[in-house]
Amino acid sequence: MSGNQDLITRKTNHFKETLTDGSNFCVSWEMVVTPGENRKILDSATRIATSGRIQAISLTDNAGGRPASSPALLAKEIKKLGVEPLVHLACRDRNRNDVESLLLGLSEADIRNILIISGDYPLSGISGLPKPVFDLDPVTTLELISRLKSLYEAFDIFAGVAFSPFKKLEGELMGQYYKLEKKLRAGALFAITQVGYDARKMHEVVQWFKRRGIDIPVMANVYVLTYPVAMAMSENQLPGCVVSKELVEQLAKERQLPDKGKAARLLRAAKMYTMAKGMGYSGVHIEGPLLDYDSVSFIIEKGEELYPRWEEIVEEFSYPREGFYYYFLKDDKTGLNASEETPRLAKGKAPFIYRFSRWSYSLFFRPHGLFFSVLKTFAGWASKRAWLGAMVGFFEHRFKGAIYGCEQCGDCALPDVAYICPLSGCPKNERNGPCGGSFDGWCEVYPGQRRCIWVEAYNRLKSYHEEGVLGGCVVPPQDWSLKGTSSWFNYYLGKDHTGKKLK
Repeated sequence: MSGNQDLITRKTNHFKETLTDGSNFCVSWEMVVTPGENRKILDSATRIATSGRIQAISLTDNAGGRPASSPALLAKEIKKLGVEPLVHLACRDRNRNDVESLLLGLSEADIRNILIISGDYPLSGISGLPKPVFDLDPVTTLELISRLKSLYEAFDIFAGVAFSPFKKLEGELMGQYYKLEKKLRAGALFAITQVGYDARKMHEVVQWFKRRGIDIPVMANVYVLTYPVAMAMSENQLPGCVVSKELVEQLAKERQLPDKGKAARLLRAAKMYTMAKGMGYSGVHIEGPLLDYDSVSFIIEKGEELYPRWEEIVEEFSYPREGFYYYFLKDDKTGLNASEETPRLAKGKAPFIYRFSRWSYSLFFRPHGLFFSVLKTFAGWASKRAWLGAMVGFFEHRFKGAIYGCEQCGDCALPDVAYICPLSGCPKNERNGPCGGSFDGWCEVYPGQRRCIWVEAYNRLKSYHEEGVLGGCVVPPQDWSLKGTSSWFNYYLGKDHTGKKLK
């Protein structure tokens, strides 16, 4: 193992140092990696290297679920120019072995800044629609990084995560914060917010971190919004990005100006920069179409110029979608948030199948349940008789398939998601909380057709005042060695992730 350690070396990480030292405001600039020529990105990196204003170039990973060039390969070229790359790692297209190999290779190449995301659901490439992978999620990827750090002394990855406070429903928003808690416990070292234009929501994130005494840097997303993109976001065509109708109307007026609204959108971005700095963010993550180096420089310079009066700008950024749920009550004096949390008044819903599942679990699967000891003994005896094990597995699959849509993974996560199967119920197989793509409680992949399972889980647990368990233990990735076997037997015999807790 020492031989592998020697291959990985430590060097200065300017992005990490600026973001974490607390004395400077950090700036990253996100560029969308395309399928072909990415010369513009390298040209921008050349200018960045001589300016010192921008600490990292953020490189997307198959943005929008469409195939593109490798951000890891492009990152190596950017690194040669003296600029720190921030490489996106989407869980969508890789299994756990590929993720591990990628992380080792990036650290070995002295590319250490990683933004871990679930990733947009994949769209068709040249060969047609691909099979989604989603073997790991951001939480379990962070745990993998922690294990690699313990194995290889010189392994050096500075891992961050994305987070969306711009959710409408109570269950949607709380699910995001519960998952954020898991990400932080798993080892996230910085966070970047999703796209949104509501000052209270921006302030909410910083206040949440302060209330919990969590001292990691958070960057605010500053998206330079054009009218066509705003229209797409307002119609939920870009999952996770939230733009209200009022803001779209404002952009429609601006695009009638001689410069097509360029000056207005750059000034808006500069004001967001100013607010983020005033609220206590550690930096900003600037992105958007049609951006060049001079535009980003203007945002930085104008943002610094406006900074002394950032509180006056707050009222200009009240673009919530109707019915937004806020984590904190409003402070009418500042227009931001008070210190008191908003009462969580959403009524829980406990359908019959959920109540039946809780009752069954308490009888058959809880260690002190009435039939637990008998069934545990039976499982040990029956597992030694292949014909009987196959018969039980057949019955289990038919029974759970009819009720839960069971896909016979053998490593059941029903108890972790309020008895909703994340494998059949979530296109991204999210076992540790929602992705950032839900919209008004609907699934990113099936809007208007299928509810997000984590919103449903919140509502079910809320009816028993147990919604806080969603921020509890990390659920490990599915154990594929158990595929096609009886999860009942695996539980009683201590083979699956839940059963292992019984030992």
